Amino acid sequence: MRPRTKYGIIVSAVIIVVVPVIIGIYMFNKVVNPEEIMVTKSEVSSELITLKGGFADSISRYHGYNVSHNNNSLFIQIKGSKLPIGGSKDFNISFSNAYGKVEEIYLLGPDDSKKKIWPNP
Repeated sequence: MRPRTKYGIIVSAVIIVVVPVIIGIYMFNKVVNPEEIMVTKSEVSSELITLKGGFADSISRYHGYNVSHNNNSLFIQIKGSKLPIGGSKDFNISFSNAYGKVEEIYLLGPDDSKKKIWPNP
């Protein structure tokens, strides 16, 4: 086999493997728009913060969250994907309240959109 042909085959094989992996990773870690999220229960105490909910559509899957704090407000980004691989339709998030007095909780979207979820709007 000529060296150029061998090089072309190797590059093609790498592209065929790497591109879908990169696309899959991006899709699994996508921050979901707050309008696509339904929070069914939210509780805040001095020790624990708990959120339960799911997605408005039937295909999205939960894959994690990020939390940030500013003044007395918490901002939560829910990560999910439209791929029906792994994850779950519903989420049950619970973490210790290391933020002190929390007055409001918002869901944040990928484009800085936000939706107040606690106290009930």
